Amino acid sequence: MSVTLHRTLMVCVLAGVFALAVALMAARDASAAPPEPVDDTFTIEEGVCDFPVLAEVSGKTKLIELPGEGFIATSPGVRITLTNQDQPTHQLTYVITGALHATELGSGDLLLVVTGRNLLFDPSFGMLLTIGRFTQVFDEQTETLTPPKGKGRVIDVCDRLA
Repeated sequence: MSVTLHRTLMVCVLAGVFALAVALMAARDASAAPPEPVDDTFTIEEGVCDFPVLAEVSGKTKLIELPGEGFIATSPGVRITLTNQDQPTHQLTYVITGALHATELGSGDLLLVVTGRNLLFDPSFGMLLTIGRFTQVFDEQTETLTPPKGKGRVIDVCDRLA
């Protein structure tokens, strides 16, 4: 999988792009191990929102590898604080304790199903807090991600941080 996919998936679990990358790097017998602590800070550059966003993540994450090429990523107790770096007083904190289920499709693309509370972002659709069940497809060849589709509530985070 590409670095772009790892970062995108983690935020999905943070719903949590970055926590998944950490979980992938620390891959052990994930199904038997307890969730791993995550405490990280990174910047989401302009292109997702009209301004750079500082993301501060804390909580726990766990990656469960499934037979074949699939996995489930969970994020119990994960909180993310997002700060508009152009206007630092514009700040939001979300609890994003959702799960991400990834399954490889016959085409080589990944079907992503996010459930619960997740933070999703990509330059093609911005930054969204989703609450419910949503699906996306990641094309590994073009490194593109479809906008989320599903049932539940969608909050435009870029709009709230502006």
